[in-house]
Amino acid sequence: MARLSEEKLQQIRQSVNIVDVIGNYLPLEKRGKGYWAICPFHDDTRPSMSVSNELQIYKCFVCGAGGNVFTFLQNYLKIPYLEAVKMVAKMGGITVDELNDYHPEVKVDKKNQSLYDMHEEAKKVYQMLLHRRSGLMAKEYLTKRNLNDEIIEKFQIGFAPEGDVLKKAFIQMGFSQVDMVRSGLIIEGNQQHLYDRFKNRVIFPLTNKDGQVIGFSGRVFQKNSEEAKYINSPESDIFIKGETLYHYFEAKSEIRKQGFAYLLEGFMDVIAMYKANINNTLALMGTALTKEHLIMLKKITSVVYVCLDGDHAGQQATLKNATILDQAGFQVRIIKMKEGLDPDEVLEQFGKDILIKTLSMHMSFLEFKINYYYETSNMQNYDERKNYLDKLANDIALLDDPVDQSYYISMISNKSGFSQDVIHEKIASILTNKKSETDYSLPNYKNKPNTLNKFQKAEQSLLYYMLLDRNVAIQYEKKLGYMYNDTCRVLANYIIDYYRHHLVLEVADFIDILSQEHLKKVVLEILDLNLPDNIVGKEIDDYILTISLQAYQLEIQDYEMQLHQEIDPEKKAEVLMKIITLKKKLNELRGVV
Repeated sequence: MARLSEEKLQQIRQSVNIVDVIGNYLPLEKRGKGYWAICPFHDDTRPSMSVSNELQIYKCFVCGAGGNVFTFLQNYLKIPYLEAVKMVAKMGGITVDELNDYHPEVKVDKKNQSLYDMHEEAKKVYQMLLHRRSGLMAKEYLTKRNLNDEIIEKFQIGFAPEGDVLKKAFIQMGFSQVDMVRSGLIIEGNQQHLYDRFKNRVIFPLTNKDGQVIGFSGRVFQKNSEEAKYINSPESDIFIKGETLYHYFEAKSEIRKQGFAYLLEGFMDVIAMYKANINNTLALMGTALTKEHLIMLKKITSVVYVCLDGDHAGQQATLKNATILDQAGFQVRIIKMKEGLDPDEVLEQFGKDILIKTLSMHMSFLEFKINYYYETSNMQNYDERKNYLDKLANDIALLDDPVDQSYYISMISNKSGFSQDVIHEKIASILTNKKSETDYSLPNYKNKPNTLNKFQKAEQSLLYYMLLDRNVAIQYEKKLGYMYNDTCRVLANYIIDYYRHHLVLEVADFIDILSQEHLKKVVLEILDLNLPDNIVGKEIDDYILTISLQAYQLEIQDYEMQLHQEIDPEKKAEVLMKIITLKKKLNELRGVV
């Protein structure tokens, strides 16, 4: 396993700003010195996650999630720690030779291994059959669609003939009947008769985010066929539509390189784009974007160009999916295909140059909405015109740039017939209402019943100043070196050890060396105490004295309990002497107060 020194991790962590990184994944709102976001780690309805530019950490005041930039990526993207480090290193332009050979291990549930094996074998069988005599007509169809051998090999296209060739192959390979049916590739009919799902179709394999074949899509190729144009593998233990984006594994490197992804309707569009030398493409699997899709996308880009079919259904899907992306914090651009066509049809009818030109004519999501709502509204009807303005005014009010506002207001005015002055008044009204709704103090989740006694407060306060000042940590080690609370004591030891190697404690680096998650949470909670910065030595001494008093009192209580339970007179006398000595020291300390 790859190992990185503490110094290297610190260099990588400091190469980026946590505000910029989290801002790529979540919309951030500036309030005072910090930034706030809807917390993605619980069902949040108002911004409860703080992101500190000063400390380079984040903290949710509801669910307690928190940490540094590595922690955020690890938990948000559900990736291993070293993969998060590798991502940050790439963002910060840091070369990490130690991680060059690091690849996260693909974990496969043993009970599903046979399903992966069957799909891999099925892909090979289908590919082989396309080039046999039985696949001649399918091959001719692909040739007419301008899919040459290089493209067929690239996308691993195959052919499923009539008959049950796959079932026979699986039986020969020793797969069980139960697993064959579980795979979805074999269907169980009456009297337990087994037969192939895909017959007389061109076959396109579907892969997961790790490149494993998990399903297939079969397309009819005969003109007079009355069957459905496409049939897909049913969902199974390894194939879930809501977690699958076509071409994701194959395209992720190119998407990272180009800085954005084209989101398309289907795999024929992906192939059309490939023929135009465009490879940063993904396709939906006949479903709207899901939370799992968004997580997959976040790992490789924050910019998505939505390029779905140009017909009415395609434009509805564009609005729906672009809204999901926009609300998730992606930068969204829209490409509207000409004459209601899809990219594959544009390429076939107009050629590569026109397709590339069409792709270059992308628009903002807001401009798309202005046009889409106009095209789907009856502007001769006043109520629909007013509704058109209402739908868009909130979006305009969110714009910070007055030039952008002016541009879109002019566009809406021309389409709706409402004057620009009326639209400005509408937006001003929205902003006034918005200000009155959001003009509240930050949610104070710390106003809980104060159940801490003075000793606990002293330990936490001392830790707070130890995190901020090396001299306080030295003072603690010299005069006290002990805390009664186990967690506080362990944390204090970590702080002392950290200062042995560093002059200043960087919180974002410090929490990265803590071995236990609950210690990281305690650090974030202590920093949230927000105590005064201008602390003097006398106050630190008072904290140390308070903790010392507690230690003596608790030790005396332990001996008094021991005294009560002791029967042996000599041992009882020894315990009593210890109590007397401790009480004397306690009184001496109290005399200092």
